[in-house]
Amino acid sequence: MTDSRETEYVKQLLQMNPLDQPLEILKRRREFLKPQSGNGPVVDTSLSLYERKEQTLKNMEALRKCLWNLDDESLREQVEAIDISEFPDLAISYSRLKAVADQRDSFRRLRKHRHCFPEFFNQFCGLVSASPQKTTERRAECMEASRKGSFDTRNRSPKDYYRIALAIRQEMPELYQLEKPWLSHILSKRDANNVFGFSEAVLAIIALLVMICAYYVSKMVFQ
Repeated sequence: MTDSRETEYVKQLLQMNPLDQPLEILKRRREFLKPQSGNGPVVDTSLSLYERKEQTLKNMEALRKCLWNLDDESLREQVEAIDISEFPDLAISYSRLKAVADQRDSFRRLRKHRHCFPEFFNQFCGLVSASPQKTTERRAECMEASRKGSFDTRNRSPKDYYRIALAIRQEMPELYQLEKPWLSHILSKRDANNVFGFSEAVLAIIALLVMICAYYVSKMVFQ
């Protein structure tokens, strides 16, 4: 170990933000201590299987917290640094996290879309990046927020949610697949309301025609 290598290591650490780059710091430390294993996992292999899984979960959670603050290259590196080969039960959670990272351009498009608004964008980003344990709770909160807009002036209307959900399904199917349950819920509720309104109108017309017919029949009978 040379002084120049130590100095370079310290310089690199001083340039990193522990809040935004926790996995990069761990990776750099591992590379410094064990340079011969530079392509290995971030998690220390000397730990027990249970401890390695716990550390992997912590690394994934740390990445979720800084997910939207990282540049594309740093995000890609940190996602690839997570090794779940020993933990097949984490595959779904990891694949969702990786899919979000792979679709950064689509998220930028979504943010600039004419039908998108901050409340929806923040809810959507928070939901797709949530851990499996928090997804159900977050989804329920998002469904409630998209439902009650017309009853609370502080919220956007269900129609606003419907427009952006429809735009995502038609123009950004890769994002639609990320959170299909919530988006399809928005679309189905709006479609159901439209169908119900049409049916009411038809029934009203039929009722009016019946009343008119009854009026003329009664008029003819009593003449």
